[in-house]
Amino acid sequence: MNGTRVFESLNAEWAVVCAEPGHTERVLGWLREGGVYLGDGAGEGGLSEVLAELGRRDRTQDRGHSDRWLRVLLEQAVGEGAGALLAARVVVQAMVPGAMRLTRRLQCGRDYDETGQVIVACLFQVVRRFPLGRTSGAAANLLMETLHLASRELKAEGAEYGVVQYPHLDEVLSEPADDDPAQSAWASVLEQQAARAGLLRDGEGVDGARGELVELLVWAVDAGQMDADRARVIADETRVGAQTGAGVSAVAWRKRRSRTVRQMRVVAEQWAQAA
Repeated sequence: MNGTRVFESLNAEWAVVCAEPGHTERVLGWLREGGVYLGDGAGEGGLSEVLAELGRRDRTQDRGHSDRWLRVLLEQAVGEGAGALLAARVVVQAMVPGAMRLTRRLQCGRDYDETGQVIVACLFQVVRRFPLGRTSGAAANLLMETLHLASRELKAEGAEYGVVQYPHLDEVLSEPADDDPAQSAWASVLEQQAARAGLLRDGEGVDGARGELVELLVWAVDAGQMDADRARVIADETRVGAQTGAGVSAVAWRKRRSRTVRQMRVVAEQWAQAA
């Protein structure tokens, strides 16, 4: 798939790690010693299936389950030798979906794979240096620390090569969120960007479909695909009750909305290609 080579390579490397004799048994041994037991025959499907089973249990149990098994592996990952590298690699693979979300969020005018390489490298550093004194929110802390580190790496590179980055990112990198730290941090960034661009009114947020539209408009303006004034007009036209306040006929309103839909369709296609 074009534009996702960094994650395709990561998954290909993961297949090699899974095929290595003894890796599955070693990881299962760490988990058992740490009080995480997956049952008899858990390793029959290999290391990839072990990770999949952990993910399934994460979705059916409370967050404490992911905290427990991630912490077991993180305790190994901060050590030295081949075992530490194996443990770190398992954690990194578990965090790939979050890393992909971070890459999409922090791309902003930069090549997707270049951004992804920075994200993955920062994630590996965070895993290897994870502060074991933290007792909860392992996944949230991993993503938030990666977001924190990667944003600075990208900002430094952006300054060197003239790439526009989100200048207010540091303002929202505080305590990890309870759910998705990447999404939570990005929502704060997006809200600030949209407010500065005049795309939000007082009391408006960036949740749901409205948030998706605002994010697309912010990207279009930043990428030079749309004039800022036009973005503000579209933001106004798509609010609930906009037609009533516009003072135009239904026919004129339909023509206006059709023009907007055509323009947004083109922008959405450009956005998808940029990823």
